[in-house]
Amino acid sequence: MSGTVNTPVEMANLALAHLKEAPIRDFDFSSVASRWFRNHYAAHRDAYLAMHDWDFAMELTWLPAETVRPPFRWAYQYKKPASCLRMPLQSVNGEVGGTLIPFEVAGQRILSNQAPPFPLRFVRRVVREAELSPLFVHGFSLFLAAGCAHAITGKNSRAEALQQAAGEAFDRAGAADAKQGTPLPMIDLDIITDR
Repeated sequence: MSGTVNTPVEMANLALAHLKEAPIRDFDFSSVASRWFRNHYAAHRDAYLAMHDWDFAMELTWLPAETVRPPFRWAYQYKKPASCLRMPLQSVNGEVGGTLIPFEVAGQRILSNQAPPFPLRFVRRVVREAELSPLFVHGFSLFLAAGCAHAITGKNSRAEALQQAAGEAFDRAGAADAKQGTPLPMIDLDIITDR
């Protein structure tokens, strides 16, 4: 898959274009915009990645159990991968429609009664912009623009309009992304089935 940007600066400049602001050359201290992106770009990227099970950001792995067991409730603990931003529902052997694996996240550990190895499907941190899908790039540029709008332009109304546009772009991108591959099963939550 090829994205539409290759560097964080190119992504930042897409956001600045939504604000009708001049592009930047680097994340340095030469302007308000470059300082804002230097301080906030990575956090905003990770937050946007963690909001959805983006196909390009999904990773599958088997985790070995740690030798130390959890103090109570669970039989095994596994160390979360350093690049893990979010873990959706997990199923035995990662099978679509498979039996769900109960687990709990405690700090950097995954606690479960699932015997090792633990089949983990997770949203990973993507740090190479060329890996980002075009729909993600569009939505993320609006999300960034909404985040920096007030700091760069001083206009709250512009920030609010961009927040709405970013939400709509996220919904469209997420819906298109979810239509790729075999859909994962819907689950019945106890709250709904107990009515």
